[in-house]
Amino acid sequence: MKKEASGKPQAAKSRPQLGSRFKNWLLNTPGVVDTAGLEQLVARVVNRAHEPASQGKTVSNSLTEAHEVLATLRDSSPEKATQWSDPELEGYLFCARVLVQESLGMTLFDTQLLAAANMLRGTVVEMDTGEGKTLVGALVAGAHAVRGNRAHVLTVNDYLARRDAAWMGPFFGLLGFAAQAVTSAMEPAARKTAYRASIVYVSVNELGFDVLRERTCTEREQSILQPFDVCIVDEIDSVLVDEATVPLVLAGPARAELESVDVASFVSALRPEVDYTVEADKRNVSLTDAGLHRVEGRWPDVELYSAAGTPLFSSINVALHAQVLLQRDVDYIVRDGKAEIVSDSRGRVAHLQRWPDGLQAAVETKEGLHKTERGEVLDQLLVRDLIKSFASVTGMSGTAVAVSEYLRNNYELDAGRIRSHKPCIRDDRPEQIYATAAQRDAAVIEAATMAHAAGQPVLIGTHDVATSERFAANLAGRGVDAQILNARNDSVEAQIIAQAGRKAMVTVSTQMAGRGTDILLGGTGANEQDHGEVVALGGLLVIIVGRFYSPRLDAQLRGRAGRQGDPGASVVFSSMEDPAANGQEVHGLELSDSVSQDADDAGLVTREGVSRLLDRAQRLAEQERFTTQENSWKYNELIAYQRKVVLFERDRILADDAAALELLESLEDRLDGEATGEGTARLLDLRIALGGEETAKICKAIMLFELDAAWSDHLALLSEQRAAIHLRALGRQNPLDEFRRETIRAFEGFFDAVNDTALAAVGALEIVDGSVDLEAAGIRRGSTTWTYVVDENPFGSQTDQIVKWLLKKMGK
Repeated sequence: MKKEASGKPQAAKSRPQLGSRFKNWLLNTPGVVDTAGLEQLVARVVNRAHEPASQGKTVSNSLTEAHEVLATLRDSSPEKATQWSDPELEGYLFCARVLVQESLGMTLFDTQLLAAANMLRGTVVEMDTGEGKTLVGALVAGAHAVRGNRAHVLTVNDYLARRDAAWMGPFFGLLGFAAQAVTSAMEPAARKTAYRASIVYVSVNELGFDVLRERTCTEREQSILQPFDVCIVDEIDSVLVDEATVPLVLAGPARAELESVDVASFVSALRPEVDYTVEADKRNVSLTDAGLHRVEGRWPDVELYSAAGTPLFSSINVALHAQVLLQRDVDYIVRDGKAEIVSDSRGRVAHLQRWPDGLQAAVETKEGLHKTERGEVLDQLLVRDLIKSFASVTGMSGTAVAVSEYLRNNYELDAGRIRSHKPCIRDDRPEQIYATAAQRDAAVIEAATMAHAAGQPVLIGTHDVATSERFAANLAGRGVDAQILNARNDSVEAQIIAQAGRKAMVTVSTQMAGRGTDILLGGTGANEQDHGEVVALGGLLVIIVGRFYSPRLDAQLRGRAGRQGDPGASVVFSSMEDPAANGQEVHGLELSDSVSQDADDAGLVTREGVSRLLDRAQRLAEQERFTTQENSWKYNELIAYQRKVVLFERDRILADDAAALELLESLEDRLDGEATGEGTARLLDLRIALGGEETAKICKAIMLFELDAAWSDHLALLSEQRAAIHLRALGRQNPLDEFRRETIRAFEGFFDAVNDTALAAVGALEIVDGSVDLEAAGIRRGSTTWTYVVDENPFGSQTDQIVKWLLKKMGK
């Protein structure tokens, strides 16, 4: 996604990438580019930086030259340009190398310069852990600032936003720019100041929430955001792929009481394998015939398969999912009286995140917690839509190439791998597959204990909180004191990770993606002797307990060992009871029940080819997730277009005082032509009592209120329609096509209805002592709003599950 620079020929500098794209198309690797095409340019930069020393020049000479080049770049570049010719790119990278050395005391690796060069040409780069992605992101942000673009560097949390803005601040200062961090704790005035900076570090969610809040402004002065020029995304595959269809939500107090059906006590009494069954992949639970008979006996007057029965049936399925499939200390933890979701891709508590479709309330009921206020959705924004609102997007990750085709198809972005600064010598050992989870765990404990006894540091990667704590307890029973890093203590993650490379240290962690801190052999601050001692012991040993749902997560965990040419090792311990093995039947990859018979006394599976089958099952499972995300986007595509139409009208009313006067005239015309003389008299009374300017402000406030309320109602209606639309499949209709028709139909007459409601509100105003009380007239905005992230239902739409069950019962 690139914004073309005006007046610059593009053909010459595009040839290397076009050539690599053709080569990769020919080799069937869509979306992958060859990053090595810019290595000669980087070599010239390095040689140029070395010239002063070879010619007897001083550091001061280099700084002077760097500032002269910067001045030339600013003066010669078109405003807001994002394209770079070879001479411009070479000049900037030379400046960056000199200024980083001066401000941060760091010498850039050739590979960091290569990564920055490729990102400035629009390529997403893949770099190994410990290769300096944070600094690369700063180089790219600084380059765009030089061109007059505001750069937003998107991080995964507030901590990294604060840290990176402060860390890279001296470099930006020498470039002549200020960097600011935006965090969730900031007040509106501070946010407004921060967003005015040339370079803004902010978490993805916090930026999205500010976009949503911006849409509720009633005065232009309340706006805090600046134009979205350039977006640089850290952990870009996690944001643009894994979280692409996650809705960020702005909610407020409900204008009407929300209806719910209390089925918790009924569901808690249902019997496994009698009233309900769980599918092999443990992603769906469904009622049996016996369970349905119990439902019909409890609610005999409700026809479950009718439109009237859908809320009850959906509530039962939601409660059943919460009761059976969502596990405490696996999918969520309970802390401070709240159920907090644990991100399966990051291993942290997903702050301000909650489940949809009543699932949040069902979990809270299950745990006996105070129910979170639901309120009503004022607006929502998909992460994908947020990213697409930027004129130019790039980013970096440790596993971007694996999703290159997804990035190309959905964002028009290509990805390429940057070679590591030093060759990776990590020993990735063959996977160890055991017949049972218990046998796998015993082998993990034995391997960790042996490595610890030898003094080798060990990092054990687990899937969830409960497993991490169980392993720590088991290790303690063997006399090994392990540090635990999971969702319960993610506030101290940087300190724990920083010492995970010390001699004989054992760390048990959940997923390591996006932790933002390197594991240094010997620990942070280690002297040469401590580092050398751990090197001699073989470096960090990473043990992965069971495959993750995505091969990328396995790779990110494995990449913690072997940083920057250090020794290290990794090994995966799996079992035939793991989700990756359980799910293989779903994907048609039948592993015989006799696999356990091909195991030795310790349970280690000796049959050849099992690991390859698990590889395939894992890839298919991830592809299924991608398909689900793409389908979700298709349902939101039309809504996103309608939102743009509404926001255009809202911005017109908000930004232009003349628009309010036009509205006033429009309302008066409608009153004269369609309403009673009382309405016309009310407008005349307002003008006489308050004056034309004040009357226009009142009509503006009313119109914005009614427009926002109508949009909120429209979202609620579409949510209900989507929840039930899959029942159309029973009539052999395409649910997506039907939903789009319903969405178009629901939007017809939207603005006419808003105008009618605003018209009625104006006619109902009362003038008391020369003023109008809008709140008394019902024009009342909630005093508080709150934001949260709707966690993607891990089991799919409830109605989807109902339809699947019905089709199965009907033999279809």
